Amino acid sequence: MEKLKPSLNNAESRMNFVDYWANFVRTHSDKEWGEQHTRFINSLMLSAKSYPFTPRKYLEMKKEKIGSTAPK
Repeated sequence: MEKLKPSLNNAESRMNFVDYWANFVRTHSDKEWGEQHTRFINSLMLSAKSYPFTPRKYLEMKKEKIGSTAPK
């Protein structure tokens, strides 16, 4: 299995991961990659549940941050 390629920036890193995962899905059984995908999604859900802010508070904070960095 090919290793994940190093990258120079976020966009390149995301594309490298998409290529890596697409190759993994093509070269492994549905059962194998499905189990990995399930573990990944479950970890995202657990992480979201432990987030210290409500969705509303998060969006308010995000809106404030965007407003404070907007050009004048």
